[in-house]
Amino acid sequence: MNTTTITISQPEDIVAYLPYRLGFRPRDSVVLLAMCGERNRLGLVTRADLADIGHPRVGPALVRDVSRLMAEEGAHDVFVVLYSDLPRDRLASDPLVRGALEHLRTLTSWADPPGPWVVGAGTYGCWGAGEECAPATRDAAELDQRPVVATLVLHGLALVPEREDLAVARTTDAERRRSATRAAREGRRRLTELRARSGGGAALPGAAFGVPGAAPAVDQREMAEWREEERRRWERLVALAVRGAVLPANELGLLAAALEDNTVRDSVLCSVIHPLAGRVLDRARTEEILDLAMLPGGPPPDQVRVEPAAGVLRALVACVPRRSGALALGLLAWIAWWCADGARADVLAQQALRARPRTRLAELVDEALAARLPPGWVRAASGDPAAPRRPIR
Repeated sequence: MNTTTITISQPEDIVAYLPYRLGFRPRDSVVLLAMCGERNRLGLVTRADLADIGHPRVGPALVRDVSRLMAEEGAHDVFVVLYSDLPRDRLASDPLVRGALEHLRTLTSWADPPGPWVVGAGTYGCWGAGEECAPATRDAAELDQRPVVATLVLHGLALVPEREDLAVARTTDAERRRSATRAAREGRRRLTELRARSGGGAALPGAAFGVPGAAPAVDQREMAEWREEERRRWERLVALAVRGAVLPANELGLLAAALEDNTVRDSVLCSVIHPLAGRVLDRARTEEILDLAMLPGGPPPDQVRVEPAAGVLRALVACVPRRSGALALGLLAWIAWWCADGARADVLAQQALRARPRTRLAELVDEALAARLPPGWVRAASGDPAAPRRPIR
C-alpha cells in the first residue's frame, strides 16, 4: 500500500498502475481491481494464476469467492487484466484463457466484451467487442511512459522483474554478515541466560508454565530491563532508517536475537501499527493495538511508520544467518499483509518458513492469505467467511 494520491482518467492508466500496486509484473495471471463509489475509487486488488481461474472445477469457486470479496469492498465494477505471453491470435483458442473468460463472463459481468484488457510479451490492448477476436496489440512500452507511472516512481515505488524477487536477498558484504552473526550469537546467549535467571522470562505471572494466576518463580525485573533496552535499540534503528543512515550490522544482529522474545516481537509489531510512547506494552494493550489492524474499520497503515520499520527488518534479514532472520521475515510478511500487499506477504511468509519451519507469525499470514482474509481497514463488512479452496497470491 502507498498513500500517494494519483489521478487516473483512462483505462490505460489502470493497466500501467496495476504492476506497481502488486510490486511486480504478473505473468500467466488474472488481476482484478475493485472500482468503488461514484468516483471509481481504486479498491481491493487480487491476483490469481491463470491455471486456477481457467480450471474447470477450481475456476468457478475461485470467481465466486472473489465476487464475495468485491461485494464486501463495495465494488460496483471490477477491472480485469489478463496476463499471458501467448501469441495474440492463439489466446481465444487456449483452453485456460477460454475457461477463465467463460467463468468470469458466466458468473460476473466484469470481463464482458469489449473487456478484458490483455498484457503480453511486448504488447497490450483491449480484447475487443467480438467473443473470438484477438486483443489489440499496442506497444507495452507505452505503459511505462504514462504520467501515472512517473508519479508512482517519483514517490519511490518500484517493480521487481518476477514475483519471487519480492523476497529479501542477503547482502554480499561479508563483513556485515560476520558482524551481524557474531552479535546475534551473543544476543541469543544473553537471552538464554536471562531466561534461566528469570524462570523462563514470562511476560505474565506463570505464563511460562501455563498456570493461570501463578506467581513468577523469580524476580522479573532483569528481564523487564532487558526488554526496555531492546525496545530502545529498535527505536534507535528506526530513527536511523528515517534519516537514511547505514544501520550497524551488530545492532541488527542483537535485534534478531531479541525478536526471539515474544514481548519484544509484539512491541515491534505494535510500533508499526500505532504510535507508541514509553515502556514495553503489557499484554492487554498489545492485544488492543493488534485489534486495530485485524478488526473491520481499523485505520490503514501509515507509511511514515511502516517504511522505516520495514527497512530495519529488511536490513536485518539481509545480514544475519537465514534461520536468525526468520522472525523478522515473519514480521515483514505480516506488515505486507496489513498493507494489502498479498503477493509480497506470501513470498516473505514462505521465505520465513523455509528458513525456520513453524515460524508462527509467518504461519498466521499464510493462513490469512489462504482464507483470503484482508486486513481490517480493507474490509467494508464483518463476517466469518469459510476458507476457500485455493488462495489468491
